[in-house]
Amino acid sequence: MTSNRRVHPRPYFFEVVIGAHLIFVYAVLRLRGPDVTSITNLNMITTTGTLLLEGIAGVVLRGIVETRRGKQRRFLRPLRSAGWLTGTLRLAVFGGALVGVYGAIKLLVPLYHPVLYDRQLWDLEQRMFGGYAPVVFVINIFSGPRVLSFFDWSYARVFFASLAIAFTFFMSHPSRRVRVAFADGNAALWIAGAWLYLLFPTVGPAYAFPELWMPIRESIPVTNLLHVRLMTNYKNVLLLGRGISAPLTFIFGVAAFPSLHVAFQTFVFVWMRRLWISGQMLFGVFALLILIGSMITGWHYLLDGLAGIAMAIVCYAIPARRWRIAEWARLRK
Repeated sequence: MTSNRRVHPRPYFFEVVIGAHLIFVYAVLRLRGPDVTSITNLNMITTTGTLLLEGIAGVVLRGIVETRRGKQRRFLRPLRSAGWLTGTLRLAVFGGALVGVYGAIKLLVPLYHPVLYDRQLWDLEQRMFGGYAPVVFVINIFSGPRVLSFFDWSYARVFFASLAIAFTFFMSHPSRRVRVAFADGNAALWIAGAWLYLLFPTVGPAYAFPELWMPIRESIPVTNLLHVRLMTNYKNVLLLGRGISAPLTFIFGVAAFPSLHVAFQTFVFVWMRRLWISGQMLFGVFALLILIGSMITGWHYLLDGLAGIAMAIVCYAIPARRWRIAEWARLRK
């Protein structure tokens, strides 16, 4: 049985992978440019602080629940250990570094691989589905103004809410094995996704085939605004590559394949299957909403979502097996 009481000085997989990528990305930025390390540093610090706050919020919420069950002492015992406390700090610091690595790669895709494979992805989908484009099918099915308004309003809100819920849950979990296995898979998911962005650059159907969204733009005002902001940021990245100073928003990188929005919902969903039944139901709904919404809003092709689902399952299964997460009866310590 693994205990939280002992400090674990050896680096975990997620720390090695994120640390190595951070060094590599910063070295490349210093050598080749453009130097975006200032905004990368700021976002890493902000994310680290956010994760720590989410961990504290999770401990408070879990404490309330366990107090009502009369099990507060049992819950708080591992959280007071040096191993759990230092583990929380490590998760937060490297979680912030992961955002820096992922964000920098995604932001600079148009400079380091200035081609687009949207047409090839579109044609592949049509061949796979008998000559009909899945994105067109989804838009036609959900073409009612109220339905479009719902997905327009909910897409980004659901995604950011899911991030807060997931990290509040896992940052505050009393089991070291659960937290580290989740962090291992999460790091692999986002870093692998970032490299796939760079290998197969796409901007998504709303940018590659804008005529498809002209008839419904009045029903998706939030999405329209985000389309403009992200494309402005994309163009500013290109200007920066030519030595022209332009304002950048770090989280506004543009890349479609794979859909890590869908991937993350699926990743948390498969984790929640045994840890929290209500969480499983919640993230099952989230995954479906994000998959459909990603096509309605024009951010993604269907293949982006399918690739994200496959990645999520793999990134869950390997660390879960490595950390023996199937042994649910032993997860208390």
